[in-house]
Amino acid sequence: MRLPKLFQQQQQIIPKTYNPIVPSGLIAYTDKGYFYIKGNKKFKFVSERAMLSWALPVIKTNDQSLSKLITTGTLGFRDGTLIKDISDGKIYLISDSKRRHIVNPDVLEWLNTDIIKASQKEVLVHIEGEPLGE
Repeated sequence: MRLPKLFQQQQQIIPKTYNPIVPSGLIAYTDKGYFYIKGNKKFKFVSERAMLSWALPVIKTNDQSLSKLITTGTLGFRDGTLIKDISDGKIYLISDSKRRHIVNPDVLEWLNTDIIKASQKEVLVHIEGEPLGE
């Protein structure tokens, strides 16, 4: 079946792929990983697990679409996330981008949220803060 001539002409002007410029406050996914976009800056997530903790929409795009943005740093888990370092079993609350070691199990009951298992590399993205529950 042949397509009508008008339809053939329309197909020529419609791009086959759409690679949007990702708006500030969203996450972009490219072949190089996940990036949080903030203005003219992009922050690379340490892992997909860390990215998921932010619970933001993810837009698939290509590296060229992000090429004019300045890579500023690495992001870990969102504030309020509980993580467990699988290398030593320690549990941390991420607060003000710092990891705060939970030393009293009562704190876990008070927080009442899921704990994400994380690698030591993911944990160490966050600088050490004051322990919780002393």
